[in-house]
Amino acid sequence: DIMGNSRAFSKQKVRCTKCGAKYRRMPLTGKCKCGGNLILSVSKGSVTKYLEISRDLVNRYPVSHYLEQRLEIQEFGINSLFESDKSKQSSLDIFF
Repeated sequence: DIMGNSRAFSKQKVRCTKCGAKYRRMPLTGKCKCGGNLILSVSKGSVTKYLEISRDLVNRYPVSHYLEQRLEIQEFGINSLFESDKSKQSSLDIFF
């Protein structure tokens, strides 16, 4: 379910809060034709809701190593999806 929710988040549409129009991609103007605000159709909470429960189940019960690794990979992917790039940005001075 976690994999399906993260796939749905990456392929989601945006919709207008005013008229309900749906767009496959965000318009360049950032607004709907009617002037309403656009919001994502899949929320962050729906992607991360089972992550903590799954982690607890893996720690509590004996599961295969494969399932543990799949959960770690999914957790890494979800964290990188919602992590801000601005916090990681640094100057070029660190390379000299």
